[in-house]
Amino acid sequence: MYALAERLKVRIFDKNKKTAIMQKTNNHLLDGLGLVFVAGIATLAILPLAHATQIQMVLGVIAAMLLLRMIARRLSPLEAFAQLVRILIILLAVFLSIRYLIWRTFHTLPTEDPLSFVAGALLYLAEIYALAIMLIGAFVTINPLRRSIVPLPEDTAKWPSVDVLIPTYNESEELLEVTLLGALHIDYPLDKLNIYLLDDGGTLAKREQADPAQANAAHLRHRRLQALCQKLGVHYLTREKNESAKAGNINSALPRIHGDLVLILDADHVPTADFLRNTVGWFDRDPRLFLVQTPHFFINPDPIEKNLRTYEHMPSEQEMFYNNIQRGLDFWNSSFFCGSAALLRRRCLDEVGGVQGVTVTEDAETAVALHARGYHSAYIWKPMMAGLQPENFVSLVKQRVRWAQGMTQLLMLRNPLRHPGLSWYQRLSYLNCMLFWLFPFARIIFLLAPLAYLLLGLSIYNANLYQVMLYTLPHLVGGLIITDYLYGNARWIFVSEFYELLLSLFMIKPLIQVMRSPRSPSFHVTAKGEVADQDHISPLIRPVYWMLALVLCGIAAGIWRYDALPQDRDIILITLAWACFNLCMLLGALGALVERQQRRVAPRIPFEHAATLYAGGKAIACATSDLSVGGVGVLLDQQQTEQLLANRPERIAIQGLQGRAALLEVQLQTLRPMGKQVRMGFRLIVDDVAEKAEIVRLVHGDSERWRVMLRRRNRRISIMKALWFILGLMLRYVLKHFQILLPALFARRQPQLRSTLAAAPATDQQILLATGEAGEPIARRRFEVAKHHKTP
Repeated sequence: MYALAERLKVRIFDKNKKTAIMQKTNNHLLDGLGLVFVAGIATLAILPLAHATQIQMVLGVIAAMLLLRMIARRLSPLEAFAQLVRILIILLAVFLSIRYLIWRTFHTLPTEDPLSFVAGALLYLAEIYALAIMLIGAFVTINPLRRSIVPLPEDTAKWPSVDVLIPTYNESEELLEVTLLGALHIDYPLDKLNIYLLDDGGTLAKREQADPAQANAAHLRHRRLQALCQKLGVHYLTREKNESAKAGNINSALPRIHGDLVLILDADHVPTADFLRNTVGWFDRDPRLFLVQTPHFFINPDPIEKNLRTYEHMPSEQEMFYNNIQRGLDFWNSSFFCGSAALLRRRCLDEVGGVQGVTVTEDAETAVALHARGYHSAYIWKPMMAGLQPENFVSLVKQRVRWAQGMTQLLMLRNPLRHPGLSWYQRLSYLNCMLFWLFPFARIIFLLAPLAYLLLGLSIYNANLYQVMLYTLPHLVGGLIITDYLYGNARWIFVSEFYELLLSLFMIKPLIQVMRSPRSPSFHVTAKGEVADQDHISPLIRPVYWMLALVLCGIAAGIWRYDALPQDRDIILITLAWACFNLCMLLGALGALVERQQRRVAPRIPFEHAATLYAGGKAIACATSDLSVGGVGVLLDQQQTEQLLANRPERIAIQGLQGRAALLEVQLQTLRPMGKQVRMGFRLIVDDVAEKAEIVRLVHGDSERWRVMLRRRNRRISIMKALWFILGLMLRYVLKHFQILLPALFARRQPQLRSTLAAAPATDQQILLATGEAGEPIARRRFEVAKHHKTP
């Protein structure tokens, strides 16, 4: 607790003297209270209690946790008492878990036969892993740091120079143009800002490779990207050979650039105008600072969110890391480089030989090297870039496999527990982030453990129902309460379990491979901007079918056992309930692996601004509903709609940043009634770079828009509401899976019927979606039909 108090003294940067005094007062309270509770937990956790006393103690602890959680939500995070309450909740949860672990270790391991012992020991180790992750995670997030923006000096001559590096490998020219235009809009003196496109897809080695088709493609890419950079006024760099993937690409550029700071952006990460003004000031505040990392914010849903339609209704899967964990790491001077949206001090990079490249997670590896040299890092909790997530489940799995393999490589090759130069709290912080990615082993064990008993009769857990209620249930409830309290604003209960279970089926084999050969994994770029013509089932579905069949067989065997073995009904009920929970997760996986159609390369974002449409010499006031670099949605009443359909809409003026209006040419694409209003979808016609730049400025220039979007999604709900939401979601979308699967199986046996259906004439809506160019007559007819039938 003394170390915690020291971190509070050192890492809270705030000019407000009152806040500083409050923090110092809090440190003394933390020391005293911490010593008392540590001593109490150590005593009570090993103290044998009668069953009645155990029940009273458990009920009292859980009631205290719930009361403290309610109190904590009413307090400001900076208040001393709020931080004390946070620590109390964590300590109470730790107490329940440690008491469970002691009972679990000495009373529940099976010894009947070797197979049962092996199965029980594997389950025990998986529980130890889960408990360790919970405990270290609670330590890491014990006091998430909230950094303010440090203003830059008034004299711009004192501002450091910045080089913006955008590595690219196989991304499209259109995507790169948007990122480059966003970088050009960064509000910073032009004489101190240089932008570089680092093209690893047009290297000399690729242009001279033996395959003539691939060599020609590399030549074409090289010429086109050179022309793009020349047109935009940015620098184009490439290299001779593709070595060390992204790390090598950046390192090859470092000798050719000369800025004081380096801003690294992924090819699809578009910065906001205020990025540098909000981050550069920290380097002047702290001369030992090597990194300012900012959140990765995504304007499109990941494949699971898209397929289950959750993106707008609940926090995104990655937001727990960027909203909670990185801020917790920052308190311990352990927030690390995440590969993009990060500003690094150039001389620090030079000191360690550039970006590290031993593992495929070059970003975290670089942070470990620089933290070990005593340098500091900072994390600013403000989204100032917008990126794209993978569009389909295959790409998502490839991305997560790379992260998991890279962190496992770091654990094996740069083990933080043995790495010289790191403080003890940095060792724990990095260990938490590395160990997390071993979750596939634990998840697979939790999936198969109940089946070991139900199908094979192996004794995996020697306890009756009464003992489970006394020890296991309090441990689980305490874990739910602390997880909801620490992360509930950015991750709802059971979302992690669902994602981890689904991904584990595909990540377990690559993890075993990297453990056998830690230096074998290679860097693979995640595909972005992919499209799909129609709903379909992911090609990765087969392992889910097999596991679903096994679990269903296990449940059937459990029902038989319940009738045939009345003396074992306690353990049968426990394992049956466990198997049913796994069944719900797997059914949800069926819905998550129905890949929704994706025809837009550029996702639309909410954009509610005043606008004016110009059609036939008339100006019609309206409001936009959404916007992308390729199109805009406008809400109109029916009278305005009829007026526009009588004339051809030509241009739209949209109010943007600082009251500026962008006048853009449009073409009507879609028309859809929405209650009393009508949404018109327009394609934006871009004639030159200036217009494209104006669109990018409108879409990506304002960081406040991303903050508002996060705030809308990052909301807490109760544990029970979260449970029912997740279960209902999973069961609802499993029907969609069978709606696609059964006709597909039937069509395989009916080729004549399939060809007949394929030859059927397309509807207006299908034509609009397939071509992307509606034309006014189709749009008008859709509106008339919808109005006649009063489509909701």
